Amino acid sequence: MTWKKTISLKALEGAGNASVKVGDNVIFMATSNGNLYAMDAVCSHAKCILGDFDSGNMTVKCPCHHAVFDLSNGKMTEPPFVAKNAPMDKLGLKTYDIRETGEFIEVDVPE
Repeated sequence: MTWKKTISLKALEGAGNASVKVGDNVIFMATSNGNLYAMDAVCSHAKCILGDFDSGNMTVKCPCHHAVFDLSNGKMTEPPFVAKNAPMDKLGLKTYDIRETGEFIEVDVPE
C-alpha cells in the first residue's frame, strides 16, 4: 500500500464529500465531525459511482438502485431496490486509511 495525495482538505471540507480517482481506484471520501473516511466509490451492485452521503447515519447511497453502505466499515446496510435478496454480506466495499498531511488529504491505496 502507498499513500497518495488526493484533494485539498479545504475542498473536501467545503463539499463534505468527494469521489476521486486515485491510481486505478475511484474512492469516496468524506469528512464528518472532524474525522476523515474513505471507501471504494463504485457500487458493488451495478458499478455506479456513489454519492448521496448521510453524515447523520454515516452512510452513502448509490444513486442508481439505492443500495446503502456504511462509510465506517464498507458494509452494505440496505440492498438495491431491484435486488431485495442480494447477499449484503458479500457486497460490501473496501475502506481505506486516510489522513491529512499539510493542506492535502492522502489515501493509502494498493500499488
